[in-house]
Amino acid sequence: MPNQSRYTPENQLIDLFKQRGKAIDVKSHECVIHVGEPSNKVFLILSGGFVCQTYDLDADSFYTINFHTKKFHPIMTVLDSYYRDVVSKSQLKAFKRSAVLSLPKKVILSEMNTRPELKATYLQETIYALTVMNEFLTKRICLSTKKMYAYLCQECPEILEELPDKYIAEFMGVRPEWLSRIKKEMEQSLKPS
Repeated sequence: MPNQSRYTPENQLIDLFKQRGKAIDVKSHECVIHVGEPSNKVFLILSGGFVCQTYDLDADSFYTINFHTKKFHPIMTVLDSYYRDVVSKSQLKAFKRSAVLSLPKKVILSEMNTRPELKATYLQETIYALTVMNEFLTKRICLSTKKMYAYLCQECPEILEELPDKYIAEFMGVRPEWLSRIKKEMEQSLKPS
């Protein structure tokens, strides 16, 4: 399995996005899917990046649960809404100006019915993406904050380079001040004595 942060699918599914997808420019902090809307589209990131955030009703705030960039989970949707045909409990928000190709679910399903090779690719890519995301989220749950940050440094440096610290801290379950402290500690430990 290739390194998840470098995963960029190149196949018939990407060709379908290029042939049938609608190009959309997304402003920074704009959502392509909002909480309470159905997620009936899939997006391929061409540039920029997004955070997937879930809404905590008790705290009345959003929490970052995943990242999407051209090099890291480049195909995105809100999974529970997309696959279960329910309204979304999460949002996909651009953290900087971005460009995506949007492909409606009905187009994908229609194409899969007439093209068995596309259906096989779609299933393979979906299983792979879900496995990689599950592995990534499992690390977030199982690793300590310091080890998770070290993992991001080693395996997903583009996340740390591209995303604002606010979203990384939310994802890790710490305040931005704690993230800053962890970064300083790691920098100190890497300096030669």
